[in-house]
Amino acid sequence: MAKAVDDSFYLSLGAGDNQLPLIRAARDYGLKVIGVDRNISASGLKLCDLKIQESVLNYRKVYYKICNLIEPSQIAGGYAASYGEALASFAFLCERLSIIGLSRTLMETVLDKYLVRRRLSDIEHSGFAQPLHLEVTQSMRREEIEQLGFPLIAKTRRGASKRHVYRLENWLEVKNFLSKRHLESLGIRGHDLILEQFIEGDEIIVCGFAQNFHFHLVSVHDRIASANPPYIDLEHRFPSRYAHLAKSIEEIHNQACMRLQLSDTPVVSEWKVVADRIYLIELSAQIPGEHVADFLIPKGLRYDYFKNLVKLTLGEKIEPVSEKHRQAVKVKFWPENPGWGEWQEATRSAAFSRVLNSNPPKEITSNLDRYGVAGYIG
Repeated sequence: MAKAVDDSFYLSLGAGDNQLPLIRAARDYGLKVIGVDRNISASGLKLCDLKIQESVLNYRKVYYKICNLIEPSQIAGGYAASYGEALASFAFLCERLSIIGLSRTLMETVLDKYLVRRRLSDIEHSGFAQPLHLEVTQSMRREEIEQLGFPLIAKTRRGASKRHVYRLENWLEVKNFLSKRHLESLGIRGHDLILEQFIEGDEIIVCGFAQNFHFHLVSVHDRIASANPPYIDLEHRFPSRYAHLAKSIEEIHNQACMRLQLSDTPVVSEWKVVADRIYLIELSAQIPGEHVADFLIPKGLRYDYFKNLVKLTLGEKIEPVSEKHRQAVKVKFWPENPGWGEWQEATRSAAFSRVLNSNPPKEITSNLDRYGVAGYIG
């Protein structure tokens, strides 16, 4: 199985619990691992051959420290099992280290939800749609906003984990929301926002890999969200009730990868389904979180997601997903603390369970605030 040269390293930008599956997959593939994390006690660093204590966002310092430890040519590949600015940092390192990955310019585009919508606006497929949307600017007119219809969604262009997602019911709410005082209280600048038509429909998550600008579909599963903003994740269920749309989904993603120039990267996207037409909510070039990559996909499809991510980032051909092995899998989240007795009972039959936040806040503002998670098979 080992295919790496003895002195080849795999770069893991980040080495916490979420990075463990990637670090293990690189080691299993015969690579030494160089791990970067600001926490020297991060769980993944114990498995790394070389350790760098640094914030993953300080990409220049990370590059400098790498060069002081090894020859950059010894790094065969890598990835950041994270999101947001960490991916932008990794894109910078890809360019400097000459390893496979999106360029900084491309990654900056994909991280911007408004730019993604603009790039994908001319996809030609009867099953593809986007919510009506509007960039927030100083020259916006009331008529433009009202044309989106109410309710509408306001969210940050570069947000993640369902943070800063708001529902606005009428013009007065929009006016108050966009006031300078209110945006300052939220820590948001107006031009960092987009407004979108609210789409009523079931939600699905699509996961796959872009290799040579071609999309390889790995999985489609259902996402169950909270009824109110910020619409945090409550459950992920495989297989999806919309599995019959797989062909259309793959065709649409092939066009998306070409228009965004995505190659040799993981892709995860979120959609709402209305009468078998899919409306794009978000698309990103990252590893799916929420225990999708490390539990739902391997258990539901018997597909080694992280092994194939390593192959992808080394420039090797990824494996196709077998149609033979499918079983029902569910990942369930608890926003509030249910109490220890109820938690024990609810997770008794779980394949895994974990308390994420023992003292969740009264007001849940993002996925990061939830109490716990458990995974079930069957």
